[in-house]
Amino acid sequence: MTELPDSEFPETNDLQLLKEGCGQEPEKYLHPDVVNYISQEIVAAGGNEVFFRGRCEAAKVVQAKVLARGNQGMTPALTGQLKAGEVVIHNHPSSILTPSDADLRVASILGSEDIAFLIVDNPVTRVYAVVEPVERVVVEPLPADLIEKYFFSEGTLAKVLPSFEFRSEQADLGRAVVEAFNHESFLLAEAGTGVGKSLAYLIPAALWAVRHKQRVVISTNTINLQEQLLHKDLPLLTEHLGLPVKAALIKGRSNYLCRRRAKELAEELLLDAQSLDDELKALVAWAQSTGDGSRADFPSLPSAAAWEMVSSEADACLASRCLEFGHCFFYKARREAARAQLLVVNHHLLMADLQFPADFGVLPRYEALVLDEVHHLEEAATGYLGENVSQIGLLMLLNRLAHQRRPELGLLRRLRRRLGQGPPGSREGSSGAQNKVRNDFFATLAVQVDGEAEPAVLMLLQDLGAHFEAWRDILAKDFVSDDEVTEGSFKLRVTDKERSSQSWRLTLGDKVEGFIEEAQTVIKALLVLARNLEKGLQENLLPEDFFTAWFGEFKAAIGRLQSQVDFIGRFFLKMNGRSETIAWIEAVAGRRRNFKLVVAPLEVGSLLEEMLYKRLQTLVMVSATIAVERSFDFFIGRVGLKERSLSGSLRSLILASPFDYRRNTLIMVPHDLPLPNEASYISSLGLFLDTLIARVGGRSLVLFTSYRAMKQAAAICRDSLQRRGVRLLIQGEGQRQWLLNELKNNYNTALFATDSFWEGVDVKGRALECLVIVRLPFKVPSEPVLMARLEYIAACGGNPFYDYSLPQTALKLKQGVGRLIRSREDRGIVIICDRRLVEKSYGARLRSVLPDAELLVLPGGEVVSRAAAFI
Repeated sequence: MTELPDSEFPETNDLQLLKEGCGQEPEKYLHPDVVNYISQEIVAAGGNEVFFRGRCEAAKVVQAKVLARGNQGMTPALTGQLKAGEVVIHNHPSSILTPSDADLRVASILGSEDIAFLIVDNPVTRVYAVVEPVERVVVEPLPADLIEKYFFSEGTLAKVLPSFEFRSEQADLGRAVVEAFNHESFLLAEAGTGVGKSLAYLIPAALWAVRHKQRVVISTNTINLQEQLLHKDLPLLTEHLGLPVKAALIKGRSNYLCRRRAKELAEELLLDAQSLDDELKALVAWAQSTGDGSRADFPSLPSAAAWEMVSSEADACLASRCLEFGHCFFYKARREAARAQLLVVNHHLLMADLQFPADFGVLPRYEALVLDEVHHLEEAATGYLGENVSQIGLLMLLNRLAHQRRPELGLLRRLRRRLGQGPPGSREGSSGAQNKVRNDFFATLAVQVDGEAEPAVLMLLQDLGAHFEAWRDILAKDFVSDDEVTEGSFKLRVTDKERSSQSWRLTLGDKVEGFIEEAQTVIKALLVLARNLEKGLQENLLPEDFFTAWFGEFKAAIGRLQSQVDFIGRFFLKMNGRSETIAWIEAVAGRRRNFKLVVAPLEVGSLLEEMLYKRLQTLVMVSATIAVERSFDFFIGRVGLKERSLSGSLRSLILASPFDYRRNTLIMVPHDLPLPNEASYISSLGLFLDTLIARVGGRSLVLFTSYRAMKQAAAICRDSLQRRGVRLLIQGEGQRQWLLNELKNNYNTALFATDSFWEGVDVKGRALECLVIVRLPFKVPSEPVLMARLEYIAACGGNPFYDYSLPQTALKLKQGVGRLIRSREDRGIVIICDRRLVEKSYGARLRSVLPDAELLVLPGGEVVSRAAAFI
């Protein structure tokens, strides 16, 4: 806020009264050391405004530090860093401590979160408490016997679960989670397969949330784990353990139906049934009967274009001004979330929420977080804390305005239909001249839509593919080598080297400028229409019922279009290679042809510290795959936890799997297969897999690192296996869950799969007894993010291979091997068809992540024989 100079205030005597009569002696609220610190910092800031963060004891501030220098416009950013029970102290340079309207708005936000707000004069001789500090209630810790009560052999879980068995590892993890909540600290734990980690963190989290009336967010990476939590573990807590905890699954706003938009669509259907297709009619009918308005509740998954017409969107939402606000599905879900103690989300939604200040995002305020499958944290942060624009995304946005194939879906066509109905009947009190003005205005708008706006959008839609193809052709010709192109697809990292080349600046630059010129012409036509619509609303020429809501959506679409066009311009024409970011282009060929521009953070650690860690009191991070050589150093460094680890505020714990790998697992490496970079590798691999899978009778999961190798190997052995009674499934030939169900239910089945099947696969029993990893999962060196990070590590004096590539590969290998043994009764073999594991000097680090099982290095034929005998 900007304080008025003294000349703007009353005469001197009145001013003196204001200065002296408002506020109290500082000793009531501030320790003397705090008074000295604040006054010194205000002097250092030149007497300007400073915000301080204070820690209280017995309702008095005993410690303070500068939080920010600025005004109340920074309030959203400030609240994200504060905790309940703390104090914000702010100086008024004018020495008038009477709170302004801005101060009262700040106080409202802070007070709702139990944060006090004090105003002081510059010399800190007077203090005005806008929100009084309160002595924070001492948090009663979770009881020391909690783990014994629930997790021991005679505990509650054993009484309600007939199959329950005591696992010391689960008890140890639960005990560490209890300590993290009790001490409001950070915990990083690796819990091997079979530990039972979800209950080990859920029970303490639920008890903490209920006892202290605090929300705990639980974030996972996969839908499978979310479903386990929601449909298995949480019902166990509430129905069998009697814990009165309320949990809610949090989805993004766009997953919910907007009642207002659906109602408007229904009204259009009544007026012109021929204008809407069967899918839109089905959506309208469903909107009248759905219970929660969730997209997943619709009988069949609606197309993206149709759902976009009725989904809830932030920039199209009228909030409390909407007539449907009281029954809004999205806000109903938000209220449910606000009442819940456990909030279940995925990592992507968690990262998306971080881009908003606390209390302004999708999630309500929380101070405790459990991150399961935390090994995906860096990847999720990289994907969501950057910017991107894609050909498909731009195509969908333009279709939102004027759809090429289904015109009835376009915003402009919907406007045109409404304009075609003319103004509502003569309004009471309106003269004939006024009604004529309205009719003429409707006609003018209709001409603008028909003659300018809609044709401009449709022309850009028609040209869009040619624009992107031209860019793709230039890049493929001048910047991408043949060996970097896979079936027409490629990734290109963009650095200053590419941007400074003549081809980029001139040839590509000219093409991009041509696109931007055409796109800006479209935006100009849309803005002219928008200004006329705004004028019509202001001058009461348009009825508010349809046009106000429609106009909000229209403006939002224009804003998104302008933002995307601006990003394309910056990416190609203005952006220099900033050291803290990675820029690249992804060109995808085939049925889902796409062209994508991406800018992502080079290092996410500092971002996570500022955006996530600082807002938390308690953070529990768990996964089955985070440690390399029994050390968390790699993970801690990648996600910005090094300082916390060194300071002792991060506790780490490694818990081995309770499974008996020595008895139930055999690991083998065939030493006579060619190395993966040799020409004969695929043909030899295909023949080996054919023999192996036939001998063990299916029951196999074969993990590849590339689609091309997978398809080539499958082509070699598929017919041969089929003749011998083994059915071979290949990723891409069906939905993921269908493929896994077929593997589970048919013992004579083998599945060839790539990256997404290296984790999240849980096939117990005899259906999966042979796991093959065809090569060590080193990432492709030309992958843009990997290239940039390897260069960065080298520039900082590190060893890119040993400091990044090797630990990353070790964790991926650990994830893949973990697909085999999923229960105490499981047994089977792991075959790694890459002898670098045992021949290279770095192989020892990779072997360190393998289960404690016998490892044999044998000729391929003997590997097959031993595998068949073991099974």
